[in-house]
Amino acid sequence: MVSGNIKAFAADRPAAPPLALIAAATALGFCALHMVVPTLPLLARVFDRGPAEVQLVLTLYFLGIAAGQLIYGPVSDRFGRRPVLIAGLLLFLAGTTLCGFAPTLPVLIAGRVAQAVGACAGLVLGRAIIRDVYDRDASARGIALVMMAMTLAPAVSPAIGAYVSEWFGWRAMFLFHAVFGATVLAWTLASLAETHTEAVPLNLSGIGRSYRLLLGSRAVLCFGLCTALTSASWFTFIASAPYLLSETLHEPPSTYGLMILLPMSTYMIGNAAAARFARRVGSNAMIVLGVALSLGSGALMAAWCVCSGLSIWALFVPMALSSIGNGLSQPSAMAAGLSVYPRVAGTASGFIGFLQMAASAMGTLTVAILPHHGPSAMVGVVVTTQIAAVILAMVAVRLPSGAALAAAAAR
Repeated sequence: MVSGNIKAFAADRPAAPPLALIAAATALGFCALHMVVPTLPLLARVFDRGPAEVQLVLTLYFLGIAAGQLIYGPVSDRFGRRPVLIAGLLLFLAGTTLCGFAPTLPVLIAGRVAQAVGACAGLVLGRAIIRDVYDRDASARGIALVMMAMTLAPAVSPAIGAYVSEWFGWRAMFLFHAVFGATVLAWTLASLAETHTEAVPLNLSGIGRSYRLLLGSRAVLCFGLCTALTSASWFTFIASAPYLLSETLHEPPSTYGLMILLPMSTYMIGNAAAARFARRVGSNAMIVLGVALSLGSGALMAAWCVCSGLSIWALFVPMALSSIGNGLSQPSAMAAGLSVYPRVAGTASGFIGFLQMAASAMGTLTVAILPHHGPSAMVGVVVTTQIAAVILAMVAVRLPSGAALAAAAAR
């Protein structure tokens, strides 16, 4: 259960909102993303369009999230987290309404873009709000608890979307989105106070200065790229595994739906461990331990596939171990990146989120253009990104603006 009982770093920090609220706001976008995936063939039949056109329902959703990652940070640094989150939730509900009543595929796609841009507010601002109210190690714990809770969203959303559409029709799926979004909005209005008290001017030169500040920081770039490459290893796997199961191992889609619960469960274990031990052992140690464990699991997958051949267990057991490492490293690396310049934590959150999506897109694109004869392409991309993440982590924790912040927070 997500708890809000994490001590604030100092008495003058804003009151901490319920972490369950932050988890729900963050999970909203992932629910809306994953629930639609099983219904794409149905949408193709309903609108009498080809798979490539219907795929835009998913592809442009990703682009909407990517754009939102860069927009919400600077805007919330200027106007505050609460009003910007409320505006994003209202936009999500407007997009959901458009989707639910869409008479044509282009209207549905437009609604999906609005959903994505709106839901992205929770994704970006959830991390920034946690950083507003906690110090670096405590915020790592808070982010870990939120990520542990929101891991459930991509785990259960595909099944929910499939069954709701099968039983009640595809439009009912957007009714589910609307109920979820309205609940989060009402909860936000009732429970979320403003957490960002030091406004940053919102103008092009100010935004440019904020991004130049972040781009000029080796600590921000190293911690941010470390999280991005770790995300890339995971999304490369989930983009490849269904095809390997279907085309090489001749398994039905339900096998992936069942087996993906294993790494998702172990990711929650890693998040729980990060939440428990981040303050005790230090966030830098959690980052190094996590990326090292992930790299070891990638090596195990490669060795398993070479020695015993491709199998279900050769794919999912190593990835389950990797997910423990990801659960350990991601919250601490994210918190470290946001802690370098707390005054622009919202911008930093969006910037790091953009790096995560860009690296993940690059990983999945790379594995898509490589030969698909067995698991070699997927394993190669996964291990390469894990090696790069380890190198960046080792550099980041040795930088003055990374290690010094951790030492100061511990005192």
